Amino acid sequence: MTSLRIDTDRLTITGLAIAAMLPFLALSPAKAAPSQCATEAQAVQTQANGADPKVAAKALRTVQVAQKICAEGNRHEAAKKFAQARQMLDSGVQLADRR
Repeated sequence: MTSLRIDTDRLTITGLAIAAMLPFLALSPAKAAPSQCATEAQAVQTQANGADPKVAAKALRTVQVAQKICAEGNRHEAAKKFAQARQMLDSGVQLADRR
């Protein structure tokens, strides 16, 4: 009976140790984020070159916000902002009206 209890205690401690390490393991890939953000920013800036100047200016402001968010380590939110900037640039395309 005590052997079972000791094994259970060891498993509990191991589980707690793994749970405590998870946030640190999740942060380690964030070191590569600035290069990805720079690539995304450059792609949106290239796309903005041929767009309407007002739309391009708004999209580039969104890219600047995304770069700041990315520099703080929140790659997921930065990706949302980059997508929003691309959507702004894509919305300038006018489609034929349906009848």
